[in-house]
Amino acid sequence: MTSAPGLFEDPRELYSRLVEELSTYDHAYYVLAHPLVSDAEYDRKFQELQAMEVEHPDWVCPDSPTQRVGSPLPEGSKFERIEHAVPMISIESLFGNEAVQDFEARVLKGLEGETKTKPSFSCEPKWDGVSASLVYKDGLLVRGVSRGDGATGEDLTQNLRAVGGVPLRLRGQKGSIIPSLVEVRGEVMIPLSGFAELNARMAQQGDSVFANPRNATAGTLKRLDPSVVRNRGLRFMAWDLVRHEGGSDFENHTAAMKALEGWGFAITPYHAVVSDSEGMIAFHDELEAKRDELEYEMDGVVVKVEEFALRHLLGSRARTPRWACAHKFAPREEMTTLLDIEIQVGRTGRLTPRAHLEPIGIGGTTVRHATLHNAKYIAERDIRIGDCVMVRRAGDVIPQVVGPVLDARKKELPKFEWPSTCPSCGSTPSRKGEHRFCPSMDCPAQVLRRIRHLASREALRIEGLGEKAVSQFAEAGLLDSVENVFALDFEAISQLERWGEKSAMALKEQVIGAMEPELPKFLFALGIPEVGSETARALCAKFSSLDELTRVAQSEEAVASLSEVEGVGEEVAASVIDFFGNSQNANAIARMLE
Repeated sequence: MTSAPGLFEDPRELYSRLVEELSTYDHAYYVLAHPLVSDAEYDRKFQELQAMEVEHPDWVCPDSPTQRVGSPLPEGSKFERIEHAVPMISIESLFGNEAVQDFEARVLKGLEGETKTKPSFSCEPKWDGVSASLVYKDGLLVRGVSRGDGATGEDLTQNLRAVGGVPLRLRGQKGSIIPSLVEVRGEVMIPLSGFAELNARMAQQGDSVFANPRNATAGTLKRLDPSVVRNRGLRFMAWDLVRHEGGSDFENHTAAMKALEGWGFAITPYHAVVSDSEGMIAFHDELEAKRDELEYEMDGVVVKVEEFALRHLLGSRARTPRWACAHKFAPREEMTTLLDIEIQVGRTGRLTPRAHLEPIGIGGTTVRHATLHNAKYIAERDIRIGDCVMVRRAGDVIPQVVGPVLDARKKELPKFEWPSTCPSCGSTPSRKGEHRFCPSMDCPAQVLRRIRHLASREALRIEGLGEKAVSQFAEAGLLDSVENVFALDFEAISQLERWGEKSAMALKEQVIGAMEPELPKFLFALGIPEVGSETARALCAKFSSLDELTRVAQSEEAVASLSEVEGVGEEVAASVIDFFGNSQNANAIARMLE
């Protein structure tokens, strides 16, 4: 006679076996997509494990399946900022076959004289989700961080533990050694079927639905309650082994991905190693043809030099690696009605026409607005308010109006007339190339946008100083310049509608905390035209202080000195020189630094 399983088993051993069994079931379900047991059987064992942990809390191990979902964070909590040990830089986006051929030529030229080894290229999907980095020590997950600005991200460890396909403990392979430190990067996504179910559920509950799967993923990962993350069915797909200490070394990307798969991660089933741009293009076209049949959103193909030694020889630019690119899919287009054209004033004074559209779904996203670029673009295409227009959307690129559908035009539609004055301050616009600019530094719209830029997450990160707050303070006469951010009257703010003493003091703490930023953040926060966060970091790597950069920008050798910085060409150099040569800007910086 055989006893029932576990009848005379040591309770502690039974606990360990349940942890192992449920972890195996999780891996089979989330990574292999082959469930081993029914939902009812899984739930029964999970509840049995929970009961044992309640009775014996000292038995609870960090990789127990019950530990995926932690306690909710207190209301109002903020996710801690974490610096990436290895920056999560972007990769260059390429459109069209010729651009891919140019990429191959650049790689071959970069390796010329360095090695006799001919590179091969790894091709895989460019998933359209949210990137994240996972760090494991001695096999256990210790930290999960969002991409953020590439240099720092948010500590989302508790939420990432709740994502399907994220191993809490790395799985060992027979005869292999798990490294003592592992950092893995990948994409958090929601399956398209799960996205449809989530939106249906939210609509039924009277909640706002998500525009697309990426927005659903990003919004879910920022929730304070990990149980919400677990219930929304997010998945993690690994696409890079960034670093590891101990264990075997890997010569190429494919070997590293195989190791990740062995450690318990899901990796893409769509992968090819090719020898040239012809192979890259063939893989791209094949994947694009089947993109609508797949379970996850993707917007192109990532191409990487396969051999790690060759990647090292090629190195990186300030913003992107020289050994990788993203070959984007062709954009999707739909037809809708152009309801209005609004002229927006940017923080640099550029006047940009914005299309207001009859809402239309394009590639999983509801589009209500699109760019019209500039006055020349509208005139050349004879785009008129009331037209039926074709709208294009490609990945993260802002949707754009391609042009009117002339056969559908009503004859009485008047031509669009560009306004003769700035819609914000009434100044007469100036022209620079194809664009029109408001020349007034005191233009209210420019000032408000410069303030919002300074307070943004990528700049000084002043929580609470968003678009609505900036507009409210300006209307109340409390904020009329960038430098006045650091001289706000918080007593007066506390008297404003929807504020109060507690909120005003919380904002004051944020402003005080932003008074001693890192130099790259401060330089980016100044809003110098053409100077993004990556260029700001590159400038600060070359020039150790703001005073030094100012002196160089005002010197006779300014163009030559600035052009030595990677990523800084003549246009960027000219913009930096103009900015630091403007006495109004110099006075504003001096007041901010007081």
